[in-house]
Amino acid sequence: MGRLIKKATVFLLFFGVVYIAAFAVLAHLPFQGKPLIFRTGDYYNWPGGDTWQRFHEFDRNVRQDAVIIGSSHAYRGYDPFVFRDRGFKVFNLGSSAQSPLNTYPLIEHFLDRAHCPLVILDVFEGVFTNVGLESTADLTQNQPSDAAALDMAWAIRDLRGLNMMALRMLTRRDKPYYTSDFYEGLGFCAIPDSVNREAPPPPDKGVELSSTQRHYFESCIRLCRERGIRLVVTSHYARRNRRGPAHKVLTAYMDSILADTGIPYLDYTNSPGIDDLHWFADDSHLNTTGARIFTGHLVDSLESLGILHTEQRSVMPAAAGTSDRSSAP
Repeated sequence: MGRLIKKATVFLLFFGVVYIAAFAVLAHLPFQGKPLIFRTGDYYNWPGGDTWQRFHEFDRNVRQDAVIIGSSHAYRGYDPFVFRDRGFKVFNLGSSAQSPLNTYPLIEHFLDRAHCPLVILDVFEGVFTNVGLESTADLTQNQPSDAAALDMAWAIRDLRGLNMMALRMLTRRDKPYYTSDFYEGLGFCAIPDSVNREAPPPPDKGVELSSTQRHYFESCIRLCRERGIRLVVTSHYARRNRRGPAHKVLTAYMDSILADTGIPYLDYTNSPGIDDLHWFADDSHLNTTGARIFTGHLVDSLESLGILHTEQRSVMPAAAGTSDRSSAP
């Protein structure tokens, strides 16, 4: 038995050395202007884009009145400039396909009560049905915390997570390979296009919410409670193709899990008066106009509920490098 363990140990050490050496070569061997490693798997993300810009602008040591977090629905649909124009300092830490599995380590490693007394967490059924691979690929390359990256890579329980961490540790990430033309600052991406076509009919059946994502969502609730961070869960406006059984599954889950917690679920999915053609960039995301109108609606609700207080207001000047546009609808 001892001999078998010894052989297994030697094999694993040999495999580890070969793996790291091969990865290091691929990570530094240029091919068409980029390291060759990016050609070996379609799940590898180039460092850059709006996620890189967002997390390198965010300063966890600067106090915010609130931080918005979630998937692309968050960073494209919640306009922090509207909050700023209403006197509140807010940053948007949404990222592409971010699921609760990814949100939990971001809260854990970036947010505390002293600098973030309120978290606004956007949800929709899609974030509870994916495995977190896309968001992990993005965030392991584009946010600065090694600990958060490792937590995500481990949580997906997929060998590709090991490769993502190797890529993170063996490539330079101090400069982005590219930037987003839609990035406005404060974590927000403004998409001006309108979908200008009728929405398809809603799905005719519900969905099954991932047990893993439910676990991490509930862990986010506990973590915020432990840290004294107030949590608000929200869903923004939706086109008619999200007003069906799938969303009912989500609302039923939210009603059950948030009952007696004091955490409000502000669901604007079926709000009256939604402009189905001109407030959306596609079938799922709000455009600039829709984001401004929705965010104004949200601020009204947060103020009326006493979650954002008038006495907090102190109109924030535009930060260097961010847009100084007016965000009034």
